[in-house]
Amino acid sequence: MRRIVLAFALTVGLAIGTVVPASALDTSVTLNCSDGTSVKLVVDANTLTGLTQAVQAMIDYPAGLSCTLIQNPLGVTFGQIASASSGSNPFIVGGGRWQATVLCSDVVTNPPPPPPPAPPPALVGGSTVARVPGSWSYDPNAYPSSQQTEATTMIWVNIAVNVHQMDGGTGPFFGTLNETIPTQQSTACGGTVTERHFTSTPTCLQTSLGPPLSAAVTSLVTQISGDPFPHATALGQSINFSFIDNGNPGDGNPPDTLQGPPEPANSACSLPPATPPDGTLVNGNISIRNPSS
Repeated sequence: MRRIVLAFALTVGLAIGTVVPASALDTSVTLNCSDGTSVKLVVDANTLTGLTQAVQAMIDYPAGLSCTLIQNPLGVTFGQIASASSGSNPFIVGGGRWQATVLCSDVVTNPPPPPPPAPPPALVGGSTVARVPGSWSYDPNAYPSSQQTEATTMIWVNIAVNVHQMDGGTGPFFGTLNETIPTQQSTACGGTVTERHFTSTPTCLQTSLGPPLSAAVTSLVTQISGDPFPHATALGQSINFSFIDNGNPGDGNPPDTLQGPPEPANSACSLPPATPPDGTLVNGNISIRNPSS
């Protein structure tokens, strides 16, 4: 039902938008979110589509944040709004679920022990040859744990991000960045990944025009529930995320990418990050606006 109501509201809004004169290339909307933010945005058709997809993904893959888009009444002269004026400040709004690679020990109780490393080959007459099967035995205690590889698994992670900066890139940051790991089974870890969640408040946002559009966010953890969330385990902890907006799904674009908890972060609110984000947003959308875009 929530999907139907959202689709109907947006359909009505877009229908109203057709009344805007042809010279008005942008649309004024208000983004209202359950974290208490209410932001007026002036967006083009492509950005409006991306925001709509992001808001819907917050419903489909919940992470403790929901938003609605409402088209503002006519009467605003959209064509005269400058890039640094109200409604045109940088933001990142996204929702959906992505696949993260984590250590079994971080998400599963009593995970299987890591496999031992392969034993070294024997040296015969100064040459390296393989040992004959059955001619040796392996003692795992003979190798330090640093030489052992701990088991990993890929898990689903729901994300909802709503981060804005006021006053054309000179004012404070506000919004929310949340993640939820839903309960799921891990064959690789031989157990159940139980639900866990964190809520955070942004303290930094950097955006880059690209292409592709990118963003880096630093956020303070303000709420934790469930089992420990890898790399976001303490209240007041700063976490870092990086995002790539490859365009809207359905337009033939590759999926958006991101990196941050429960994986190690690759940025500290700076662009470009040390390494490109490696997490794939399999479902949903990330919408980024640079103040120059």
